[in-house]
Amino acid sequence: SYFQVSTGAYKRQVHEVPLGKQITDPALIEKITWATWTSILGDEVIGIWPRNADKADVNCACVTHAGLNIVTGDDFGLVKLFDFPCTEKFVSGYF
Repeated sequence: SYFQVSTGAYKRQVHEVPLGKQITDPALIEKITWATWTSILGDEVIGIWPRNADKADVNCACVTHAGLNIVTGDDFGLVKLFDFPCTEKFVSGYF
C-alpha cells in the first residue's frame, strides 16, 4: 500500500504503508494504481490548474468513487469537475 501527501512547499511525496518509507523512484510511482485521490499535485492532475494560477489557488481535490472524474475547490469559490486523470494543461473543467 502507498499514500501520498502534498507538502506546504507544494511538493508531492509518496510513502509506503505501513513503514512510512518515502518512495522517490518515478518509475515505481507511475505504476501505482491509486484507490483514492485527494491531492492537488501530480501529473495526473496538472490540468486542474488554470493558466496563471498561484500555487494556493486550487485548495482541494477528490476523485469520484468510479475514478472517472475529479472535483476541485478553489480560492474563487468555484467547484469544478474534470475528467480523471486530467493530464492536459489548462483544461477549463465543468462548472
